Amino acid sequence: KLAIAPTASISIICGGASPGIEPSAANVYNHKTLSGSFVVRNPYLEKVLEQKGKNDEDTWTSITTNQGSVRDLDCLDDHEKAVFKTAFEIDQRWLVEHAADRTPYICQSQSLNIFLPADVHKRDLHQIHMMAWKRGVKSLYYCRSMSIQRADVVSNDAFAEKIGDQSLSAPRNDAPSPLPLGTPGNGPAQSNDYEECLSCQ
Repeated sequence: KLAIAPTASISIICGGASPGIEPSAANVYNHKTLSGSFVVRNPYLEKVLEQKGKNDEDTWTSITTNQGSVRDLDCLDDHEKAVFKTAFEIDQRWLVEHAADRTPYICQSQSLNIFLPADVHKRDLHQIHMMAWKRGVKSLYYCRSMSIQRADVVSNDAFAEKIGDQSLSAPRNDAPSPLPLGTPGNGPAQSNDYEECLSCQ
């Protein structure tokens, strides 16, 4: 039977590779082990910054301040910023679409994680899960989010991006308003004051 190996630990051993089907959550992060903790930087981003003469502490401090994102680095062009987007900046429908494309060729399910703001609206979270079900994805794994205090600093524009000229999941006329996901403060319809358990956030 064919399966995708769980590669979170393997990716660390390999020196900062992404965990297989999962995009990197940040371009710089603090990795904790039994022997202590150490800072891990994206080696490919490091090479690009070195070529531009920007591989210095000020640049990495800026990236760290922006939760591992390079969106505020003036030394990178739009293409480079797109290449080094974090998992939280990527349209999550991309992850579901890619998982659906792989599904017919794998016997077992995939440990597919999705990355959403902590204050994502329950409607938008439901849309992601419904999309996965309709596309035949066998399972989802973790729904990862930042703490609610940091959610507002992550760009939500990524969740409204379109693939080519069309959205991945074109809404029906009778469907709820489409993504962007997790955009707070847009009136009563976006209120998250509901009674479901939020302990996992």
